[in-house]
Amino acid sequence: MPLCHKAGKVPAQEPTEADYYKSANELCKLHGFRPMDVTGLPYPYNILLTLRDIKNKLNRQPYETELLITKGHHDKKTALATKQVYEVGQTLYYIPVIPLYRFLRHKENKACGELLLAVMSYLYREAGIPYYRDEGGYMCDEYEYNKEYYLECIENAGDEYEEDNKDILKNEICGDIMHRKIYNSYHLDHFAETIERFKPENALEEECLLVAKDAFAIYLDFPKNCVFQHIEAPEDEEEEFATPETYISFIGDDKGWVYENIERQVNELLGNYAEMALPVRVQVFDGTETEVKTLEFEYRLFELITNLCNILYELP
Repeated sequence: MPLCHKAGKVPAQEPTEADYYKSANELCKLHGFRPMDVTGLPYPYNILLTLRDIKNKLNRQPYETELLITKGHHDKKTALATKQVYEVGQTLYYIPVIPLYRFLRHKENKACGELLLAVMSYLYREAGIPYYRDEGGYMCDEYEYNKEYYLECIENAGDEYEEDNKDILKNEICGDIMHRKIYNSYHLDHFAETIERFKPENALEEECLLVAKDAFAIYLDFPKNCVFQHIEAPEDEEEEFATPETYISFIGDDKGWVYENIERQVNELLGNYAEMALPVRVQVFDGTETEVKTLEFEYRLFELITNLCNILYELP
C-alpha cells in the first residue's frame, strides 16, 4: 500500500480533491474503469490510494503507461495525465528492399512478392517511412558519403575496390527499380484483392500473408497516420539528440560493404547522443477529452516492420 508521510506543504484539500476526482472520473470513464471508493478516508491518503489503483488498472493494458498528477499553467487546476513512450532501444528499423528485388526475379514468387510489395507500399506511401534513394533524406546522404569515400579510394588502388563498386551500383540501380514499384499506387489500391486471392502453399507464404493482413489492418484502423506524427524531442533543449531518420528507413541490401559501413557509422553516431527523439503521447484529463489517446499505431507499426524484416532477411 502507498505510504503517506508528512510533507512541508500539502495543497489545500477542498479544491485539490474536487479537481483531482473530476479528472480521475473522466480518465476512468474513458478507459472503462470503475473508480475506487475511498469514502471516509483522510486527505491526502485518499488521493494516493486512487492514484495507485488507476496506475495498476492502466498497466493491465497492452502498452505501458505512466500516470502523472499535473497542474494547469493558467488555471492552476489539478488533473491527471497519462504518458506513453515507445522506446526503440538499440534497434535500427531498416527495411531492405534488395532481398525482395532478388525474390521477384523468379516467376514462381510473383504472387507472394506482390503481398510484400503492398506492405512496403503502405509503409512508404501512407506511414511515411523514408526511402534511401529520396534526395535530401538522411539515409540518402549516408549512401552518398560512402560513394564519395569509395571514389577517393579508387584513385590510389582501383582494382582492389571492384567488389565495392558492384555493391554501390547494385544499391543504386536495384534501389531505383524497387522505388518505382513501391511508389506505384496500384499495390495500395488493390491491397485487399491481393490478400483475398493469395493461397499460401508453404510456411514462408503463410508468414507473408500474415504480415500483409497486419499491414492492411493498420492501414484501415489508422488512416493518414504517419510514423513521425508523435515524435518528440527530449526535454533538455541544450543537448543534441538523434532524430528518428537515423533509425527508421528503407535501405538497399542488408549485407555487403555499403551496408556494413552505414551500420557502423550510424551506431557510432547514436553512441555519441545521450538521448533520442522518440514517439511520445501525453493526454491530460481536464474535461476536454472525448477519447483515449495512445501509441497503439506506433506499437503495431514497429511490430509490423520487425516481422517484415525477419521475412526479408530469410528470403531465398
